[in-house]
Amino acid sequence: MLPRFVGEGIVSLISTAVAGLIIAFVATFYLKKRDERTRVAGVVLEKRVNCGQEILYYLERLSYHRQLYSDKEQEWYELLQSYDLTLPHGSFLQYSDVFSSYDQFQDFFKGIEETITRNKLWMDKKVRFHLSLMQGYFAWINALLVGIARVPLPEGKQLSDEEFKEIASILLLQIGITLDHEINGLLAHLETLIVDSVYRLDLNRPRKSMTRKGMFNRDMVRVLKELDKKTLLGLHRERYFALMITLVYSYKQIEMSDGDIDEMIKNIFPEQPQ
Repeated sequence: MLPRFVGEGIVSLISTAVAGLIIAFVATFYLKKRDERTRVAGVVLEKRVNCGQEILYYLERLSYHRQLYSDKEQEWYELLQSYDLTLPHGSFLQYSDVFSSYDQFQDFFKGIEETITRNKLWMDKKVRFHLSLMQGYFAWINALLVGIARVPLPEGKQLSDEEFKEIASILLLQIGITLDHEINGLLAHLETLIVDSVYRLDLNRPRKSMTRKGMFNRDMVRVLKELDKKTLLGLHRERYFALMITLVYSYKQIEMSDGDIDEMIKNIFPEQPQ
């Protein structure tokens, strides 16, 4: 039988060894966890930088500007003023190159949807929300173009495909002129959000997904409300509808009154948010 002091020493030695093993295990666990988090942060950061660059590079097309130089310049200036639409550059009618024609806008619109879908997985919540806002913004502009074909016309006055494209191109130019400042602001804010998302990397998983409940989740409702209440496109939507209807009737040389326009807006676009 071992002396008492020897037994206590052995117990103390075993306890110390076990404590050391526990400390080593805990330290190793947390170090591995920290290293894994650092590795994940590096991957996310790289993906985020690349995605942000791709999105901004694509949307840089909005920064290519033109100015209207034609005999229509003064006429359009007075027309857009009569609808009380914004003219951010005054009588200098400037617009982004993507609004130069119907085909050019459709190419841009299709591309922005593909670019956002391909990259939004790696974006943070604020950037994804703003991208959804911009996507919805251009979708509303596209809805105005679709509305051209829905304007009721007398028999024999229906639009041909060529006439539709010509009217759509004119309307796009007018929309681009009046919304130029707002579109520049949306792009500038996106750049700020993307830079912040890189320098303030947050790896916490969002509680709600923008797509988990389709178009009916809260974030999409927020997007629609912001479009409707906080953008010129939403606040002036009825003016744009009226401009579009007037353009169609003027192109087809059909007379109409202001009352006719108001009635058409109610009948053709009843689904527009109030």
